[in-house]
Amino acid sequence: MSASFNQYQSRSLSDWLYYLEHQHHSAIDLGLERVAKVAKHAKLTRLPAKVITVAGTNGKGSTCALLEQLLLSEGYRVGVYSSPHIVDYRERVRINGQLPGEQAFCDAFAAIEGLRADTSLSYFEFGTLAAIWMFAQQRLDYVILEVGLGGRLDATNIVEPDVSVVTTVALDHVDWLGSDLQQIGREKAGIFRPAGKVVIGDTDIVDSVLQCSKQLQCQQLAAGHQYTVVQAEDGWSYHGQKLHYQQLPYPKLPLANAATVLAIVEHLGLSPEPSAVASAVANWQLAGRLQTLSTEPLVVVDVAHNPQSAGYLASQLENISKGRSVVAVCAMLTDKDIDASLAPLMDKVSYWHISGLSHPRGDDGSALAEVLKHEQNVERHASVKQAYSTAFNSLDKQSMLIVFGSFFTVAETLELSPAKP
Repeated sequence: MSASFNQYQSRSLSDWLYYLEHQHHSAIDLGLERVAKVAKHAKLTRLPAKVITVAGTNGKGSTCALLEQLLLSEGYRVGVYSSPHIVDYRERVRINGQLPGEQAFCDAFAAIEGLRADTSLSYFEFGTLAAIWMFAQQRLDYVILEVGLGGRLDATNIVEPDVSVVTTVALDHVDWLGSDLQQIGREKAGIFRPAGKVVIGDTDIVDSVLQCSKQLQCQQLAAGHQYTVVQAEDGWSYHGQKLHYQQLPYPKLPLANAATVLAIVEHLGLSPEPSAVASAVANWQLAGRLQTLSTEPLVVVDVAHNPQSAGYLASQLENISKGRSVVAVCAMLTDKDIDASLAPLMDKVSYWHISGLSHPRGDDGSALAEVLKHEQNVERHASVKQAYSTAFNSLDKQSMLIVFGSFFTVAETLELSPAKP
């Protein structure tokens, strides 16, 4: 492998990413045959650390982030792989809470390039193998893998998990997973293993996920079944089979995901002090999820891009806005359910700024315009930058701005300065 490593050592990270984007015939190519072949050759299917694999339509990233934060606070060495990134590709890998340097990624890509021989890998597959290779070079206690798409055929599923998690199941990625919720649930439950430990984080999860768990005789911790959440004015409580926490602070991100993390911790056989759990929940945040960019004027970005995540965003707007009128910047991908995604926000937003999205699957703004054709206050722009600039400059003390619709929408916004759009 040393010859291959030296051959590619001079490539920069941007060179590697360009190569990854163009060397395979398809950006998304579900299936484990090719990636598993390389993983087995590289001895990456089992890691010396305990592995937690997290699937779900929404809530994966925030669940991974809180679990990471809690494990780090307990003194463990933790690696996290998540996607997509928002601005910097390095966001996809965290080792002990830090982003690796560009050279670490280049070294990992060079290693995988040398190991794959003539096996073609997609952008995501190549990046997943590189991340796992990076984790294998470290002495980690825990590795948290966020599933990219689905579960059963996702590249992360090549690694044997100690705990498998499904956060939620809703309609999204219908071009790849189908429009039947039961089938989507089975795809996500494809990360379960016979007699394995599983966590199911939604009390209203589709039956197929529970059925997969039962058929495989999994050791199950499911919301509303083996663990429950009780809400009160002064906080919330988690009641599991062995772990119990009282009067925890309410988080900004979904409470169900916080409870999911405690169920994972229970499955791992850990019992953090209540103060550590309360601190982690209180300080829980993730880039692009209800992220405040500016307080005066108030500007918040959120990657909500499907009906379920948009519904959660809508449920939080009243608390966030604190009486201000809500101005929205929105740009979405064409393969999303735009109509159902905007529906929860229709009576929350007073003025819409919509635009095209500079992505191959991006809507040029026409689909958004069609959904909003009966709304009075709608302004269409050529780009997210133009929409954001116009919306930002219209704000006053009685209004706030929410930017949402896609990871790409948030990424373009984060590259702008809120103070100088």
